[in-house]
Amino acid sequence: MKKTFRVGTRKSNLAQMQTDQVIDMLQKKWPELTFEKVLMTTTGDRDQTTALHQMSGQGVFVKNIQQQLMNGNIDLAVHSAKDLPSTEEKPLTIAAIPVRVDVSDCLISYHHLHDLHDLPVHAVIGTGSMRRRFELLSQRSDLRFQSLRGNIETRLMKLQNKQYDAIIMAKAAIERLNVKLSDYGLYQYTLPLTKPFIPAVGQGAIAVECCKNTEIEKRVAAINQCDDYRCVMAERAFLAVFGLGCNVPLGAHATIQEDQMTIEGILGNSQTGTYCYHRLQGHKDDYLQLGTQLGKWIKNCQ
Repeated sequence: MKKTFRVGTRKSNLAQMQTDQVIDMLQKKWPELTFEKVLMTTTGDRDQTTALHQMSGQGVFVKNIQQQLMNGNIDLAVHSAKDLPSTEEKPLTIAAIPVRVDVSDCLISYHHLHDLHDLPVHAVIGTGSMRRRFELLSQRSDLRFQSLRGNIETRLMKLQNKQYDAIIMAKAAIERLNVKLSDYGLYQYTLPLTKPFIPAVGQGAIAVECCKNTEIEKRVAAINQCDDYRCVMAERAFLAVFGLGCNVPLGAHATIQEDQMTIEGILGNSQTGTYCYHRLQGHKDDYLQLGTQLGKWIKNCQ
């Protein structure tokens, strides 16, 4: 009989698709093993009305799953990396970051958009992210915002029903679900990866989490993409300086070319409309130090 490992994940279509991709990668590496998907409900899934920045604490989409890992009810978990708290629970570790996809945010609308100025005056944007609100307002102070919750399909249907002029979400979610926006009569505009449009920490990446010093940790390491891992961990080191979650306008993005890492970060002040931005470069093996150094610089800038 094949040995079975239980893989915890949320019930959303996106979470399950990401988990299926991870299981497929693991199955190809370890055909002698079986990986069983276990669907779970998190605090963020149960509460679909409260805006994310108003929900207490970090990790509303992962804490329950992490607890099941620590209790031994599952063997590994698959998360969107941007949902993870800034620090790991002591028994747990991110064992792998598979290949990262596009980290950009995108505006989706029934208006044809070539840039932000194509939005109507006082356009209503659906988002639960303080970072996204701040970044858009820094370019268009007339924009208005309403909270947006629910899975990807629900969000697109709300937009289709014209509850908003546009919504903003991670481009990775649209790509991973292979959503055809034309089926909804909608169009997409990808925001440029230039300041102030710095993405959330870990955006576009999947994190595979398990307990340290276990057999499955060694197995999962086989699907780790080393440079993507370095980038995500550098961004998380940046986030850890602040000890904050999605309730502040904070973003970071790391990239690697050859052996050099570039990491940039932003912290906005919602009251003044100003922001601190900084960019560092260094050897990719110093990824944790670079992330921490950037975080400290921007924190001191405030």
